[in-house]
Amino acid sequence: MRIAICDDETIILDEVSSYIKKYSKLCGKSELEVFPFNSASSLLNSIDNGALFDIFMLDVYIGDEMGTELAREIRRKGIESPIVFLTTSIEHAPESLETGTLRYLIKPLKPEKFYEAMDVAYTQAETLSNKLIKLKTDNGNESVNVSRIIFTEAHGHYQFLTLSDSSNLRVRMTVTELFEMLENMGDFIRCGSAYIINMRKIKMVTPESIVLINEKIIPIPRGNYSAIKKAFWELQYEGQED
Repeated sequence: MRIAICDDETIILDEVSSYIKKYSKLCGKSELEVFPFNSASSLLNSIDNGALFDIFMLDVYIGDEMGTELAREIRRKGIESPIVFLTTSIEHAPESLETGTLRYLIKPLKPEKFYEAMDVAYTQAETLSNKLIKLKTDNGNESVNVSRIIFTEAHGHYQFLTLSDSSNLRVRMTVTELFEMLENMGDFIRCGSAYIINMRKIKMVTPESIVLINEKIIPIPRGNYSAIKKAFWELQYEGQED
């Protein structure tokens, strides 16, 4: 499991790295790897060059850069890995909530608080990793978290995947083969012969069409509306009492 730390102070990078190594020994998690960055731009460059991270630990103030803006950029790239903020002030705590921040740790760091945050982050990262599918795309072999998929569309022998960061992937396989990979890993439905839709990315269902969160409109084949509406509303109310 790969952990990215971003702080402009070397002493903090060393301290957090040391805490992670101690946590690794205490909990028997020898697979933890630490990757320190002293600027937001260096971390983003690493991501843009293909680096993958399972957990992010970010300072709120990274030199002249804001950790909260770095977190937004990470999310805009479609990365859902847990984020833990490290800071001397809780001033930006409300702002950090919009990026789904997992924990907000106050410096100086306390070991028990740090280890508790690591427990939660590790569990969440494991859950996310269990939703990865491996696909052979035009860019080579890629691991894709199914929660990033908004919908897929068939064109001939290829499936085109539209992801939550607006990027697209092309894979050579049938729609049936792709659906068999997805149906047990998330809330996916077939819509006609060409589309697979992530129901968690649906904005609205009408008798004629499905509107997705990226405003894509997908027509509903005649006779399929009732089944699609039922599946969508069951998902909205899952876990709720009648």
